[in-house]
Amino acid sequence: MRYVTLLVSPSEGQGFHPVGGRIARDPDVTGEAIHRMNDLGDGTVTLLTELSGDVDRYRAIMTDTPEVREFTVAVDDEGHGWAYSRIETNDLVEYMLARGRELELVRDMPIELTDRGGQRVTLIGTDAAFARAAEFDEPPGYEITVEKTGEYHPEGGRLLDALTSRQREVLEAAVAVGYYEAPREATHEDVAEAVGCSPATAGEHLQKVERAVFGALVG
Repeated sequence: MRYVTLLVSPSEGQGFHPVGGRIARDPDVTGEAIHRMNDLGDGTVTLLTELSGDVDRYRAIMTDTPEVREFTVAVDDEGHGWAYSRIETNDLVEYMLARGRELELVRDMPIELTDRGGQRVTLIGTDAAFARAAEFDEPPGYEITVEKTGEYHPEGGRLLDALTSRQREVLEAAVAVGYYEAPREATHEDVAEAVGCSPATAGEHLQKVERAVFGALVG
């Protein structure tokens, strides 16, 4: 069984959907990940999305976007938002949904949202299924980059399922540089240098990782 992690990026700066594009371009709110997505088969999809930043700004964007049928937002104790939404699909979303139905692959969740309106997706399947998937064209207006691939090993069981690919990358880097050694051998700056982000961003990722992992252990 193999996995492939893909970065699907817009070549012209748009998002997969108008609402996603507006959120990606807004400096005050950040879409972190899509944790659940259901195709209702009537031209709409429902989403459970994690976000950070100004939740009121997110509400304003959703209210002002005609394609959004309904939405609601819950905020956790640390100020992170979790949004349920039902939105109308467009041609690109329908294209991706159709390809998803045709592919003989399993989409690992969550789907990480990037700051340019793209998505980081991990797919799991057999060699034969991936070979058949290679016959499909890239979505129009988007570029697909293979970031990682290899044998799929479900280490950690479902403990890490709540983490995005980026959060897993930060966690792996933190372990590698000795951030979790006793005594601690590395700082946020060391982790940030290993993954190519700011120390503040590395610290925020590590907080989310720790909340998700320890919450699963004691929940």
